[in-house]
Amino acid sequence: MKYLIALAVLFFAYNVTAIESEPKRDGKFLSMFNIVRFPNDPCDGGSRNGTCYTKEECSNKDGTEDGSCAEGYGVCCTFVVNGGATLSENNTYFESTGEEASHCSIQVCKASSSIVQLRLDFVDFVINGPDTSTTSTNFVSGGNIATAAVKTASLASRCLIDVFSVSNPGGPSPPQICGNNVDEHMYVDMGADCIDLTFQLGSTGTVEAKWNIRVTQYEATYDNLAPFGCTQYYWKQDSDSDGKGTIQSYNWSGADGSRHLADQNQVICIRREDDKTKICYSTTANTDFSISGVTEMWVVKPTCGGYTKLGGGTFRDALIIRSLEKSTGPALALSNLCGQSGLSTAVATGEVAATGKKVCSSAVPFIVTFTSDSWEQIEGESIVTTDNKGFKLNYEQT
Repeated sequence: MKYLIALAVLFFAYNVTAIESEPKRDGKFLSMFNIVRFPNDPCDGGSRNGTCYTKEECSNKDGTEDGSCAEGYGVCCTFVVNGGATLSENNTYFESTGEEASHCSIQVCKASSSIVQLRLDFVDFVINGPDTSTTSTNFVSGGNIATAAVKTASLASRCLIDVFSVSNPGGPSPPQICGNNVDEHMYVDMGADCIDLTFQLGSTGTVEAKWNIRVTQYEATYDNLAPFGCTQYYWKQDSDSDGKGTIQSYNWSGADGSRHLADQNQVICIRREDDKTKICYSTTANTDFSISGVTEMWVVKPTCGGYTKLGGGTFRDALIIRSLEKSTGPALALSNLCGQSGLSTAVATGEVAATGKKVCSSAVPFIVTFTSDSWEQIEGESIVTTDNKGFKLNYEQT
């Protein structure tokens, strides 16, 4: 009997101990299944950039899994839209299908209320380029058509067949562009919750339109926002190991007969890197600078883009670089550059740069602005098919 009582006591004590320890055991058991949380950061998928989501979130958002992220806890979720869509996911691609006709547009809405800027990367961008003919029309000055027969202008450089535009209510809209702009980019300071990206496609073109545009959204806290009003923004990642980079006009090819685009206000901003106080620009080839219908070399003078013969110029077409100075000399009085490097070997008054020579500026921020109006050819100048191709400049900070 005593043996049975002792056994019962031991059994009771064991069960009490087991019950008291149960919560601890459960706690350890549950910790193995804690919910893993991770930020929805951008990620690099197998073929596109995307956003890191859980597998379920990606499926619910109609995204495509393209690799893993967050140490394997998430999937790199990529998004692709075509014409007629509305997108609000970061790192979304706007792609052509090959079946677009006449008009193709998407609406881009902020992924969150803190979004202030978009970057459009043209992974692919080939549409019909600007007019290159010698067709002339009455010259327009200050928005008014000139009635004198001698005042004519060419339609060359205008996007008359295909054109890409950004509608940005309440904010600055980038210039409309056309032609081949593969690997170029464009910034948009969002002035409203949603903007439109639109391709207008003509029926008379010979180029099959195709595009693939990556749309990246930046919050106000992003540490590398482009300065307000910049069409393009270059920084260290766009330079080589020596801090050198390249900028160019939209639709640049350098080929004879090609044209820069009309109605441009392309504001190119370059981030000043640590310990740098000056930036210098140069050309690689003798034909890498071709702006405005004059035949001098790369020059700086009052008439660059001034259209002084007609009295209606406001420094278009020209390249504007504030506080210009020679690389080995004093500051220059003007900031407007033009010329046809390679069309003449004569050295004109005010010539500052030819092949291998540099023009510099210490004005910060570092900004280069390309402006052009709606027309080519001014009074007294004939059209040359190799004129006015635009520019391709090397830059180096010192």
